[in-house]
Amino acid sequence: MKRSLIAGMITLCFIVAGCAVQNLMSVEGMPPDAPVKKVLITGEDCGWSPDLVRVDKGTHVILEVESVDWDYNFRLDYYDLSFIIPEGEKVTAEFYASKAGEFEYGCYIETGEKYFWGGMIGKFVVE
Repeated sequence: MKRSLIAGMITLCFIVAGCAVQNLMSVEGMPPDAPVKKVLITGEDCGWSPDLVRVDKGTHVILEVESVDWDYNFRLDYYDLSFIIPEGEKVTAEFYASKAGEFEYGCYIETGEKYFWGGMIGKFVVE
């Protein structure tokens, strides 16, 4: 019984980790010579710093999101990135900024319909 429980927990961890990794990279269609920009966003006191990020269209974005004081959920809609940043940790995600526009990122709660929580909203502008 104990072995079955442990095996089940290990399997669940691999499934959850696999799902999380899928949401951390969105580089489909990216040319190998795309310029790279590293962006750091920090969550602290229920706010993001910076709350406005600008990159050029066609950029390979390496996004680092860190949490100083709480576990935050992070979502960047158009690029289908969503993940949890545990307190005191940093999560790295990569994506290809293939579409120009203004996109919201934020800390979210999903209850059947997604919405951003506590005013933790930033803008990610691709020019």
